[in-house]
Amino acid sequence: MTQVSKTPMLLMVDDDDEDIYLTRRAFCGYCNELIFDHVHSGVEMFDYLARCGTTSEAPAVPDMILLDINLPKENGFTILVQLRNSSFSHLPVSMLTTSSAAHDIQQAYQLGACSYLCKSPDKQGMQDVARHFCDYWFNFVKLPIAA
Repeated sequence: MTQVSKTPMLLMVDDDDEDIYLTRRAFCGYCNELIFDHVHSGVEMFDYLARCGTTSEAPAVPDMILLDINLPKENGFTILVQLRNSSFSHLPVSMLTTSSAAHDIQQAYQLGACSYLCKSPDKQGMQDVARHFCDYWFNFVKLPIAA
């Protein structure tokens, strides 16, 4: 039973094309109405967000951001801090990363992450992540209305 009144939109911030591919397949395979987009860096994410809704061809404001920690130039924690201090501070961010280190989990929540997920290296594991994530965030939780 879906409670979402519009098509959910997910933006993934990750520099690894294989991880993006595996995540897209898992998430779109489970939630086939999902709009899934990605960028490779924090700079690209902020450029993407700045374009949201500016024209009819521009992307929609994402309902959720999946953010990796291990990114070139600026890591995910730095990007999360910048996002929380921007006009997009209301957007829910879930960390999706390979690290299961307690200090990374703690830091993510201290900086304002809404959830912390570990990437699975295999197809079935990512399908499980996608199923639980989509059920929770897109069918159960009430998300802020995109501005």
